[in-house]
Amino acid sequence: MTAPHIPGLSDFRPLGAGGFATVYRAHQAQLHRDVAVKIDNRVLVDERDRHRFLREARAAAKLSGHPHVVGVHDANITAWGTPYIVMELCTGGSLADQLDRQGPLHPEQVRDLGIKLADALSSAHQEGVLHRDIKPGNILVDRYGTPKLADFGLAALLDAQGGSTVTRDALSPSYAPPEAFAMAEPTPQADVYSLAATLYTLLAGKPPRPVPWPINSFDQLGEILRRPVPAVDGVPPALHEALARALHPDANLRTASAAQLRDELRDPMRQPTVPVSAPPKRKRWPLVAAAAGLVVAVTAGVFAWNSYGEDQTTAQGPGPQTTQQGGSEDVPPFLKKCGEAFCVDESTCFRGINNFGGQPAVARKVGSCADEHYWEAFAGGWLSGAIPAVDSDELAASAEVKGVCTSAAMKANTRAAVDTTSWEITAVGFQDGTRNYFLCLAAQPGVGEVVTSAFGS
Repeated sequence: MTAPHIPGLSDFRPLGAGGFATVYRAHQAQLHRDVAVKIDNRVLVDERDRHRFLREARAAAKLSGHPHVVGVHDANITAWGTPYIVMELCTGGSLADQLDRQGPLHPEQVRDLGIKLADALSSAHQEGVLHRDIKPGNILVDRYGTPKLADFGLAALLDAQGGSTVTRDALSPSYAPPEAFAMAEPTPQADVYSLAATLYTLLAGKPPRPVPWPINSFDQLGEILRRPVPAVDGVPPALHEALARALHPDANLRTASAAQLRDELRDPMRQPTVPVSAPPKRKRWPLVAAAAGLVVAVTAGVFAWNSYGEDQTTAQGPGPQTTQQGGSEDVPPFLKKCGEAFCVDESTCFRGINNFGGQPAVARKVGSCADEHYWEAFAGGWLSGAIPAVDSDELAASAEVKGVCTSAAMKANTRAAVDTTSWEITAVGFQDGTRNYFLCLAAQPGVGEVVTSAFGS
């Protein structure tokens, strides 16, 4: 293995490698100390991806002052284009290592860990930073025995180069909440679930709902995700109940925040006095949809999320009620009448498209085309029946859609001075009340995310 070259660092020694990154121990000569250096394997070619990485690394570095977050010393891009982050070196290994060596931890020790880590997570959420991959292996122990959350800012560097589908290495199935498998936007409640699953694992020696991978069937995953959380021998009921609330499969009924979990662990008799409700603009994600998504792919977003209020929808969720009820001139949402067909009315853009085996494709709409996106709608129409259970390209090639989502239609609806000749075309189905429609989507190959729009007013 060739040693990396990073200014100010020397004597690189590999500590471990995963699906997307390699961790080294290195010496920082200026301060006469050893540090940990995590170098991602993926090359960031696009300048926007580079800026995003550095922006999110800075957000993660803001958490370094918390006693239970691994300190971030530096972050940058190597000469060959791979992002790296220089961190505090924790010589005590991870809680996964401790679990392997010693077996399950004492309930009081786990409760103490939970209070400290939930407080760290609460601080991160207050800064608008999500972790997205909390598990025993991502909780490190420093030389003084202090537990610390690691990998803020690098847990899921997944949007680089326009990628939206990742392997199981980027999502830890037994620690991820059910809504993550249904392509839901990451939320603080998802981190709460993962922390609770981690604490349960430290008590029981195994996750609360172990997910075998790859999953064998659609029904199997749905059944696993609905299972009650088993009690662990010797664990006080109040501690078990606090974790079980944080592990509720429905995010709307789950412990509402990391701060609430921390307070319930601090005072085991403390329980919420009002029903837990979802924050504005959150969707309920049926476990059936979750199972469908996991069979083939898992979607992930940026590794730190700083726009909690972003207005986003999914293709299977209800669209805006803009349909004109009446005769044959009904207009689907986001479209207007253009001669004998429908073309996009206002610019309508989507962050990504997700295709699952045997299920309809879904797409995640952004609130404005000024937000980063890959796909833009240019035309569409009504579907005569249910949304076909096929991927987006198959839908675009279907008899009902292929005559609408054409290069000619795209060109006719392209703004002046924009060349969409080489753009890719696909289609996604949506619901509008009791009716279904499709949108023709286009994207410029090899460009990645953009903040402009080629179609619509």
